[in-house]
Amino acid sequence: MADTTGTVEASQPGRYSVPGPPPRPRSQLVGTGFAIAAGAMAVAGALGHYMARRHASGIDPGHDWLAGQSVPNPQLVYALITLLVSVVTAHWAVWASGRGERGHTWVGMALTLVMGLAFFNMVMFSLNRMEFEIGSGEWATLAFAVTGLSLAILIVGMFYLGLMTLRSLGGSVGRDRSTPLGAAVFFWDFAVLAWAATWYVVYVVK
Repeated sequence: MADTTGTVEASQPGRYSVPGPPPRPRSQLVGTGFAIAAGAMAVAGALGHYMARRHASGIDPGHDWLAGQSVPNPQLVYALITLLVSVVTAHWAVWASGRGERGHTWVGMALTLVMGLAFFNMVMFSLNRMEFEIGSGEWATLAFAVTGLSLAILIVGMFYLGLMTLRSLGGSVGRDRSTPLGAAVFFWDFAVLAWAATWYVVYVVK
């Protein structure tokens, strides 16, 4: 008796496969970019106003602007170096997250946050040693205003990093899941750059 069972034609690979979800737009990264642009304009405007008032202070701005007062700088240099090291550990965490290495991701972010706290400790120590009072002079007022703006951006960056670290603790690691952490590190890069510009203009150029 002849076999009358019909043969099923083999389908081509992927021909009838259910398509996966479309790639998620990197809306968080784009939003972070807009926030960085706004912050950059604020910092640039503050530093520009500071320099304009400095040059309008007299023939010798470096002396008249400070009214003969000295500004200790070594601790602020150490603080900047600490921030630069935190950038390295933050990018290490993003690299580890992209490879799915959860342990290295957590260690990198923990080191970044600890160095951020150490930075704030050194800056507060330096500002207390200066013994300047807000309102005691134009330089002191503007210096603390510009410094406060940069510190506020760094505080936002610390919270952003902390939130994305908690998210990574929940399992948000891997090549397709590391974008939120990368966005936070992107903002941290900007915050460190904003502080470096503030440090150079206010405490080096004076």
